[in-house]
Amino acid sequence: MGKAKTVTPRKRAIVVQYIKDGVKQSEICKKLTLSKSVVSRIASKFWSSGTSEAGKSTGRPRITTRREDNTFRRCAVINPTYSSQQIKVETCSAASTRTIRRRLFNEFGLRACKPAKKPLLNHQQRVKRKKFCRKYLHWSPQDWSRVLFSDESTFQQFNSSATYVRRPSGQRYHHRFTIPTMKHPAQIMVWGSFSAGGRGSLYFVDQNKKVNAAEYLNILQNKLLLTMRLHSCSIFQQDSAPSHTARVVKGWLAANNVQVLDWPGNSPDLNQIENLWMLLKRKVRKYHAKNIPELMYYIKRAWCTEMSADICKRLIFSMPKRLRQVLHNKGYATKY
Repeated sequence: MGKAKTVTPRKRAIVVQYIKDGVKQSEICKKLTLSKSVVSRIASKFWSSGTSEAGKSTGRPRITTRREDNTFRRCAVINPTYSSQQIKVETCSAASTRTIRRRLFNEFGLRACKPAKKPLLNHQQRVKRKKFCRKYLHWSPQDWSRVLFSDESTFQQFNSSATYVRRPSGQRYHHRFTIPTMKHPAQIMVWGSFSAGGRGSLYFVDQNKKVNAAEYLNILQNKLLLTMRLHSCSIFQQDSAPSHTARVVKGWLAANNVQVLDWPGNSPDLNQIENLWMLLKRKVRKYHAKNIPELMYYIKRAWCTEMSADICKRLIFSMPKRLRQVLHNKGYATKY
């Protein structure tokens, strides 16, 4: 049974005043939304002792004071990665680690969670991110519809995204409750693009090749101009990877009059294709490809049948929100 709610001294005083005025207890219950038993107890207490104050509560007293609880909070805020054991040692508290965790969560809403992993951003990168966001903050979703977003991503033949498992006690090593691993799973690099008009082209990089300047130029020559024309895009987005900013690549883009967006480095949270890659990997993972040809087939299948134009449009139209979020975070990484 849950702990009963405490009636405030002010409400107790109002009950007593109603009783003095001769108001029926049933009427008092309706006026103050109290149960009949509560009103009856307050009335009995008043007629027997002349006071409406609540008696001292029973039960074990708190082992920590409010000052100690605030010390736990201050230590957790200053050192967010500290465990409850480290907080106990740091504050020299006699409370148990379980009590410390309970105080931090119940009193201050500080719960231990798995931290989000985001790219490290130095001061110069944060300045560039803020400058980029201010420059394009006035762009509407229709303006962003003119941009073709692109990126490379690696797909593994064997991959598991599970981080938790629910199992009976004593079954930790049962095969149903373990996550199998592989030292060197087969993988393939894929270049892709998309816009508000929908998904663009895919390009599978040969397994024995790396995406250097020559290979990246080959991708652009095969895929870029046609894709931009089909999507009615006049601006091309790419990140600042070394192969993307090579002199030969810049020369080819300039010779073909391709306008390139001045993209800030280390900003995957601004590139919506990262969300598209994540969704695509989730779709491909369920097929359990047995080899690289099968993996390529399932990637193309999921890309063509499950990455709808509506998904692409919603991702592109989220760009203004992303810019505002980066400015709000003072250039640091966002939730995207």
